[in-house]
Amino acid sequence: MAQRIIIQDKVGSALTKQESIDTSNYPFTLNTTIGCLFGCNYCYLQEFPFNKLAEFGKEIIIKAWLPDKLDQELGNLRWLPQHLKRVQVNSATEGYLPQAIRVMDDQLGRDLMKEVLEVFQRHWLNGNKWMIHIVTKSHLILNHLELIASMKEQVQIELTITSLDETRARSLEGTASSVGKRKQVIQKFSSRGVFVRVMCMPFIGTEDEALKLRDALLKLGAQGFKHKAMNYWDEDEILKGETVKAKGKVDIIFKSLHVKSGEEVQDVENGVNTAVVVMPDAKWDSYSELEMKMVDWGYSELNNEDWGYIK
Repeated sequence: MAQRIIIQDKVGSALTKQESIDTSNYPFTLNTTIGCLFGCNYCYLQEFPFNKLAEFGKEIIIKAWLPDKLDQELGNLRWLPQHLKRVQVNSATEGYLPQAIRVMDDQLGRDLMKEVLEVFQRHWLNGNKWMIHIVTKSHLILNHLELIASMKEQVQIELTITSLDETRARSLEGTASSVGKRKQVIQKFSSRGVFVRVMCMPFIGTEDEALKLRDALLKLGAQGFKHKAMNYWDEDEILKGETVKAKGKVDIIFKSLHVKSGEEVQDVENGVNTAVVVMPDAKWDSYSELEMKMVDWGYSELNNEDWGYIK
């Protein structure tokens, strides 16, 4: 299958503000590329409007301009309250595609993800502190083990694992790294004190099956776990390799299995479970004080910053 890898020259926005901020949406997202070549059967990128930006599984567009623009935008947003300085990186792409890494190195002699991470690190060290959540299915994030270990105060890796069965994982997740290699990611990063959250989503199976997966990966060193069932494709058809829309989108989440992934918590010392913080409206045109429930994302274990309602 022919693949197209395009290096983008036109500069856009590095950070995307989210209209809704909750346990599924961070204040900002950042994607180093457009599209993905893994070709996971369950991926929403094969649907409109994403498939209009890059042909699913066959094309990616690399944002080579991104580090400089990110540096500028982080500086411009320095004034934001701490709890809004949170970014999910590569939620709609894969930042560690071997093909993209090779093209950037061959054509430009650059490592895009390394440059992006270094921008965030530089701002953190200069007092402009942003938490970053790196979403990946690729073991090639291990290329940056030393760098990320040096940034462990501000980084959480969000590693997708939806099955421990290699055959099922391969049938669902195209050319993504094997389950075995992803387990190595957990072991090697956790041994260096880096927070790893398992993203068990979209998961096909019962709560007991999800529990077994969670416990097995926590034993390897993962510190967080988040679950969400398949909610847009018919599960039986997906397992046959067919993408058939589900009859009605229903979110099924086994919240009792979550670990440091947005669970409501109480500030025992002060006897409260809410905090009043400044939040933006949907378009980020205005801000107002809102009472937010305190939630656990494992931040207090990584650094001593005051993240408002985020613990």
